[in-house]
Amino acid sequence: MTVTKSIHVKRSVEHAFRIFTVEMGKWWPLKEGFSFGPGRAGEIFLESREGGRFFERYTDGEEFDVGVVTVYAPPNRIVFTWKAPQWHGPTEVEVRFSPEHGGTRVDLEHRGWERAGAERQVRDEYNGGWETVLARYASHTTQN
Repeated sequence: MTVTKSIHVKRSVEHAFRIFTVEMGKWWPLKEGFSFGPGRAGEIFLESREGGRFFERYTDGEEFDVGVVTVYAPPNRIVFTWKAPQWHGPTEVEVRFSPEHGGTRVDLEHRGWERAGAERQVRDEYNGGWETVLARYASHTTQN
């Protein structure tokens, strides 16, 4: 059970990588339901280094650690863990950036669902969710 998505953005690999990582808080659709703190969605951060945190900071100041950056190889690849509160263990998200037709191909793979103990329905929800998230990312790349 793996979720895989690919999109093309009209930015250089370096710019596409920076927008995905450093600028994640500017484009991630927290307020549209893509938050672990419904009603308290505030900010999201992906620290740009191995061992960096991937976390949300809610409007009341509480923080929730979604995962940890396990591979940071700019501008071509980032890997981070992802764990919902009710899961047994973390999943893993890998995002690769490669040159394609004057822009960048962004390939995302969300894997390790068996470690999470998540049912196929949860994986299917994330499959649709990643489409929304990547569409927001792609839209943001056209503006910046």
